[in-house]
Amino acid sequence: MEKTPEFYKYYPMLFERYFKFSNQTTLKILSKAGFDYYNAVLCLDDIIDNKNFNKISRMLAFQGESIKLLTHVFGVNSQFWNFWDERKKEYFEATKIEKSFLKKKNVDFESYKDLADKKSAFGKIAIDSLFVLDKREDKKTYNSLIKSHKYFSIGFQLYDDVKDFKEDFKNGQFNFAIFKLQKLIDFDQYNQNLVTLHKLLFVKKIAQKILAKSIEQFEKSIEILSNLNTKSTWLKTVVEIKKTIEGYLEITNGYMATIEAKVKLKSHQGHTHSFFEYEQLEDLTVAKALDFIEFDFNQNYVDLKHVMFLGKFDGFYNNNPIHVSDIFQRAILNDCFISVAKKYGFDISVFLKNECSFIVNLRNKDNIGGWSYFPTVQEIAADIDDLGQILQLFTLSKNSQLIERYCSKTISIALKECVTKNGGIETWIIPKENQTNVQKRQEHFNTTKWGKGPDVEVVANFIYSLMIVNKKGYEKVIKNAISYILKQQNDKGYWESRWYYGKWYGTYVCLRLLKEYENIYKKEIKKALEYITKKQNIDFGYSVSKKDESDPLSTAFVVLSLKLYAENNMLMIDNAIMYLISNQNQDGSWRAVDFIRPKASDPYRSKTLTTGYVLKAICS
Repeated sequence: MEKTPEFYKYYPMLFERYFKFSNQTTLKILSKAGFDYYNAVLCLDDIIDNKNFNKISRMLAFQGESIKLLTHVFGVNSQFWNFWDERKKEYFEATKIEKSFLKKKNVDFESYKDLADKKSAFGKIAIDSLFVLDKREDKKTYNSLIKSHKYFSIGFQLYDDVKDFKEDFKNGQFNFAIFKLQKLIDFDQYNQNLVTLHKLLFVKKIAQKILAKSIEQFEKSIEILSNLNTKSTWLKTVVEIKKTIEGYLEITNGYMATIEAKVKLKSHQGHTHSFFEYEQLEDLTVAKALDFIEFDFNQNYVDLKHVMFLGKFDGFYNNNPIHVSDIFQRAILNDCFISVAKKYGFDISVFLKNECSFIVNLRNKDNIGGWSYFPTVQEIAADIDDLGQILQLFTLSKNSQLIERYCSKTISIALKECVTKNGGIETWIIPKENQTNVQKRQEHFNTTKWGKGPDVEVVANFIYSLMIVNKKGYEKVIKNAISYILKQQNDKGYWESRWYYGKWYGTYVCLRLLKEYENIYKKEIKKALEYITKKQNIDFGYSVSKKDESDPLSTAFVVLSLKLYAENNMLMIDNAIMYLISNQNQDGSWRAVDFIRPKASDPYRSKTLTTGYVLKAICS
């Protein structure tokens, strides 16, 4: 029932525009009868497939209520019952066919289509019932609707078979996706491992081919309906589900394309400089972590990079739907290296100079400058978060001369065009007037997809960078922004992030900014620290959310926050660091944790970035 489409509850109403009969009371009764019988069928499936005989009484109750309602509408002598008997026969034939398919070595697509059509027999009763009530005997429209329903049912079943692969495999049910995969590989070779088999369904491109077939069936249904009433709810439903499947197919293709891109990245030389020396480092925890990061550096930072698929289905039009970037991540990681080098006294100035040059070469070449998170996506503007992180790198690595040359103009535009009345600053750096065509497109995406408005964690990161660049020169902007940031503090004491998972990153960057003004904002800082002290888990770590176990990234952000105000928090800090050290992986890394959330259900996470933040937390 959790997967039941909403329209199943009012199925007969999908077809009312094709018939003259439109009595809403009767349509509601038919809808209730149809949904009751649908529930009876679900119970029957559970009884047949899982021997769940406890469902028999429930099945009979649903069946009885459905028949009672239908008898109220049609009486006992209506030709409707002829349709009813035919549909029942079709459905029970489908159950026999489905069982027989489990024993067959070959199932052709025509037989599968026949199965899908017959499995949906009770759905066709919605059309049958309106045809009988209409009394016009418009068989042409009726036959067209039945045919459109057939193609819809085949398409929907194909889609379901991809989505229900795991469930059907566990239950031993026939599934076209499982059948096709079995024809291609030996399941025993993979020890019947469901997780591996599910991955292979996509790696072998079987899922994609089945989804494409599904879309073809929906297109056939739409073609038939386009010659009938084009304003019907049925046509709208078929079109919407087709779009859903197209989106799922694009997501699937995108996921596979990102994996392929990561494989290619490993063989591509992305650096013209070497990693820094740390051979004399005696702290094994830190040395092993740097070993892991250096390995990823030599693999073209493939783990650090954010690889994302942004296709035409979502409205993106670029030369390539695959986009790869690590600008923001490298700026963060290099900041972490600075903390390590400072603690252990080794020189990484040459490495940092090369990294700064690398980042400079990736700046936008338009009239705004700055950096975009994905430079190859024309719909993404430069933003103050990337700018802020890079300003911090240039300043802390003692390459401040780069700021005047490559950042000053962008800062000026951001402060002139993007400051809001409440002291916040828009994330995206786009002029309000005289926008280019690209900027107009970016503005459209900001409004419709990415979202506009200041984001508190982004403002805090950017304002912190202005403070360390020139506190006095930006004093007014800093003061107004802090006023905005304080108003965004949750009553419990933390700051929620928009672009980052959990509470701890936003809380950290806000507390980092307030550190410079701790004598002024004692109350707000105390409130945040009190919240942090209440949320430490039994293992001394912290979690990205209530339901999750402790993780190294959340714990690192908390340690960084507490170290800013260490006087009264040393025991908590020591315990949290103990958690971090005890959870280091054998290869020197810490596990990847969801960090950046560019869009729903598509998080950026990286073992390299988590490892960098943990190093910063330990070494600061």
